[in-house]
Amino acid sequence: MKVKLSKLCACLLFCWCCGCSQSASLIPSINSVHHEYGESVHEQNYHDQHLINITYPKSQKTVLNEEIQARIAYHRQRFEQEYKHASTPQLPELNIDYQSYIKDDRYISIKLDVFSSTSQPQEQIETILYDNQKDCLLSLQDVMSEEALNLLSDMAKKYFQNHYPDECYTRQFAVHIAPSAHNYELFVLRKDALVFYFPSGTLFDYGVSWEVPYEDLADYIDMEKEETAVFVPYQDVLNEPIKNIDPNQPMVALTFDDGPTRKYTEAILDCLKENQASATFFVLGSRADDCPDLLQRMVLEGNEIGNHTFSHKQLTTLSKENIEEEIVATQESIHDVTSTYPSVIRPPYGSKNDAVMECAQGKKIVTWTIDTEDWHSKNAEVIVNKVIKDVKDGDIILMHDLYASSAEAAIILVPKLQEMGFQLVTVSELYEYGKNDAGKIM
Repeated sequence: MKVKLSKLCACLLFCWCCGCSQSASLIPSINSVHHEYGESVHEQNYHDQHLINITYPKSQKTVLNEEIQARIAYHRQRFEQEYKHASTPQLPELNIDYQSYIKDDRYISIKLDVFSSTSQPQEQIETILYDNQKDCLLSLQDVMSEEALNLLSDMAKKYFQNHYPDECYTRQFAVHIAPSAHNYELFVLRKDALVFYFPSGTLFDYGVSWEVPYEDLADYIDMEKEETAVFVPYQDVLNEPIKNIDPNQPMVALTFDDGPTRKYTEAILDCLKENQASATFFVLGSRADDCPDLLQRMVLEGNEIGNHTFSHKQLTTLSKENIEEEIVATQESIHDVTSTYPSVIRPPYGSKNDAVMECAQGKKIVTWTIDTEDWHSKNAEVIVNKVIKDVKDGDIILMHDLYASSAEAAIILVPKLQEMGFQLVTVSELYEYGKNDAGKIM
């Protein structure tokens, strides 16, 4: 068994601290690094009949790419079949996001978080494990002996009985904690811990995760730990520069949703700095750790960071508890990097109701007055022309820092709007000078 578990850890391990944790909604730890592998690809499709928002990693590894695409295609096809027969007051929604983990040059783990809302909201987790050296996918049976599975089952039972003493004496728990490969097939290997996921309806009526530090398997594994760190250049409180804004001159706010992305957000920031302009970036909490230096740069260069929720779900389809979780997790993710909390929130798709407004807790809900539909056209010229044609004093312009065409359009728009006499400010500055009422709490 020692040989088998060595193979297990040499075969797929991955990153984060020691200890065990659980999460009622299976939203990953706000302190973890979520995207360590591949380039993020974003697909957005907004229709009158449904909403689709998918993010996944892509690289040069054909076997892994094809497996990820096959999983996404399955969920997309299933969703398209179900939403046509759904009867719900909200637009049906499919949201797929991911976390990726790299143990070393050889082993990669991908976790897909699938949320669909047709007749009723459903959450699902899938994990994919890849051996880069052998160019093949791996399953639990490939890396774990029956004896190791018995050990893990005993450890899991003790952990959950200690932490949930009143909920571990049901047939449901007994069935799903048993040493069956099927019960433990959802897992990733991080650098310091093996992490298992138990969706709602398995151990409990809500989902939980369980981290097993490798120290707890010291008698069965033999490997050196690898330390990783994200470079964050500024450890102290970040201060925005002093700006000279003329309240008597026209001003507009450029806003960018769904980032940050290393390639395109950085290009937009370079343009803003060069032209001494500002913008507001509505960041997803699940991506706040991807580019900590860019978030800190946003603050230091006078831009604003807004809350765009943790995983881009349509908030009006969620319970109040889950709405709060989406907002609070993002607030903390951004604060961990910048030492500041966002004061503005933009709900995905601009969808809001009384529960969303209540969960905003005094922060401004920000929508927009010009929708460039850059996700649809993906054409810089079309985006620029739409803004120039319609722009007026006090406008909030919606874009996304996800596409090359959007970054290209922003690089053209920033100096062009200044030539037209507009000051480019943040949405909070727009409100401060009374230029726009669209973000005030109702």
